Amino acid sequence: MLGQLDRLLAVMSLPRVSLGIIPAAGERKCLAQGSFWIFDERMVQIETMSAGLEVTQPREIAVYSRAFALLQASAVVGKPAREVIARAMAELQEG
Repeated sequence: MLGQLDRLLAVMSLPRVSLGIIPAAGERKCLAQGSFWIFDERMVQIETMSAGLEVTQPREIAVYSRAFALLQASAVVGKPAREVIARAMAELQEG
């Protein structure tokens, strides 16, 4: 896990990467009900316990776009995100 966290710190500095972390104790503006990926305005892929789903209806895609915006608003980025990762690394090294 330490190696993965270190890699996140390295990748965060890449110009085309945006990494946000929703802290465990942070305020949630939205609760994610599983994993989803927004590829573009034409498709969202959703992972459920039993299957992967592809959503292509514009009004359903809009639901996931709004959820993503709320998740982004719950996340910390930049220096605060690096601090969250650094604390996690320190706890792993201590424990």
